[in-house]
Amino acid sequence: MKKTSLLVLAFLLAACNFQVPQSPALRFIERKSGLIAYIGNDGNVYVTDQGATSTTPLTEDVTEATRSQIAYQLPTWSPDGSRVAFVRLEQTGADSLSAELMVADTDGDTLASVYASETELPFYINWSPDNENIGILSTTASRQTLALQSIPASGEARRVLDTGSPFYWSWSPDGRAMIVHKNGAAAGTQSQLSFLKLDDEVTEFVMDEIPASFQAPAWSPDGSFILLTTLSENGSQQIVLADAAGSVQKTIAEFEVNASFAWAADGEQFAYILGNEQLQNGALGPLHVGDVFGSEEVIVDEDVAGFFWSPDGGEIAYFLPQVFTPEDSSEQVFYLEMYILDVASSESRLIATFQPTQQFFSLLPYMDQYHQSVTIWSPDSNNLVIAFIASGGVPAIAIVPASGVTEPRLLAEGVFAAWSWK
Repeated sequence: MKKTSLLVLAFLLAACNFQVPQSPALRFIERKSGLIAYIGNDGNVYVTDQGATSTTPLTEDVTEATRSQIAYQLPTWSPDGSRVAFVRLEQTGADSLSAELMVADTDGDTLASVYASETELPFYINWSPDNENIGILSTTASRQTLALQSIPASGEARRVLDTGSPFYWSWSPDGRAMIVHKNGAAAGTQSQLSFLKLDDEVTEFVMDEIPASFQAPAWSPDGSFILLTTLSENGSQQIVLADAAGSVQKTIAEFEVNASFAWAADGEQFAYILGNEQLQNGALGPLHVGDVFGSEEVIVDEDVAGFFWSPDGGEIAYFLPQVFTPEDSSEQVFYLEMYILDVASSESRLIATFQPTQQFFSLLPYMDQYHQSVTIWSPDSNNLVIAFIASGGVPAIAIVPASGVTEPRLLAEGVFAAWSWK
């Protein structure tokens, strides 16, 4: 592992130390790309641009009086960038919560509750590619399993599509089908891969292949291929490339512990982590880059905890977890190093060292699933957004230039942020 300088460590709680400070005027004059949804330190949801020159509150009901009862989670952009979905939780009793799925326009004029429950708690959101439906994972009333539901963004009746635990899925690019990986949580049970066909009725087709150790399958953006894992005839674990019908076309790599992967937007390139130690969730290990043509791989031979492709497919932001023990303390400080991999040259550059908020860090163990629903990249692939612990322990949102040439800049106080796709 690379050693972090004492100078950088000294700035752990105040973002990163870089050579060239940004001009204070830059946020006003630079070309804006997309919008950012974030949860502020006051608990409300906001939308702003990368310069914070125009900020719109989407919620305003978390106040000093209600903060202990109301919380917002999971701001997730629609693919067309016109709406944000998020979860509203309210404590209704000593041991009871109510949950709502909210959908807001970016101008803040329209805020609608499209789903509500006092027994089911949503914890993951993923819009359908056609912007019409919102897939959610929630607990069930029995708390014994999870439910995959499709909620129309227009507020029409929900559909329960499937149940299982654990549960991961990937939308087909036309939004008319899903491939799911579920079950296997109970001792002695086997997980399974299956297709859900979403017509007037939901039809499930269970695949014959036995999945190896992984979490989320990934449908390619062009709809041609699916990345998943299987057990070979001799019992080895392998990442495979399947066609849209689930027929295995070729083996990408074999692995011993676990694996995670994600597609680039071009539908040809993909990246994957071959985990080298057993974790409760996620994969930690070397990062590989390949494509459907079998071209030579790019390998980052470090313990990579997660990554996000840039929208143009030219770069990958990846994270190396580190631990530091200050000289005047026995408590360890956990932090992340964020690198940018230039895929064409195979070269990496360190652009940020920071202590992540818990909400930001929670993306990494489930990166293979979150990569399909949120992004930290700006649509023009020039900047990234992170949530970190600033000096004094204050959670904050920062814009980090992908070039690494200029310093990150503070956007707002907040615990979580996601950039729009467009």
